[in-house]
Amino acid sequence: MDLNFYLNNSKWISTVASIWIQCTSGSLYTFSIYSQTLKSTQHYDQSTLDIVSVSKDIGANIGVLSGLIYDFLATRTRTGPWVVHLLGSAQCFLGYFLMWAAVSGLLPPVPVPVMCLFMFVAAHAQSYFNTSNVVTGVHNFPSYSGTIVGILKVFFFLRSFFSVDDNRCLVY
Repeated sequence: MDLNFYLNNSKWISTVASIWIQCTSGSLYTFSIYSQTLKSTQHYDQSTLDIVSVSKDIGANIGVLSGLIYDFLATRTRTGPWVVHLLGSAQCFLGYFLMWAAVSGLLPPVPVPVMCLFMFVAAHAQSYFNTSNVVTGVHNFPSYSGTIVGILKVFFFLRSFFSVDDNRCLVY
């Protein structure tokens, strides 16, 4: 197979993979689906739940570490984006698993700062997915950087629609 053929098509394969990852990684926008369960099982009032939600917002918007890791790995290896995805996946699993363990009773009720830490860890993982997908897309399509960022962000926000729709199907 011709090397140019592979290099040109790998951009598109990467873009399709990024779209799928973005479609499945927008769980931050579904907080309203599970916040009532979190509130009732942990015996939080609304202001305490708001504090947990703020830790989610802080975690989602502090993406400096993921950017530094991506930059370090992308300049030294060819597997940079995939390692960043792997780190983000592990962090996302850890955060949501610990929250689930606390809500389901596997862990004893945790103090609010600990639940905020769980939420922060889960939300911070989203920055790993966003950084890897968006920077790789911009690198692959430098002449269409705004377009590729827009496409990826649209699919990120569509995740909340898919989750709400799935939740309604499960309830009814």
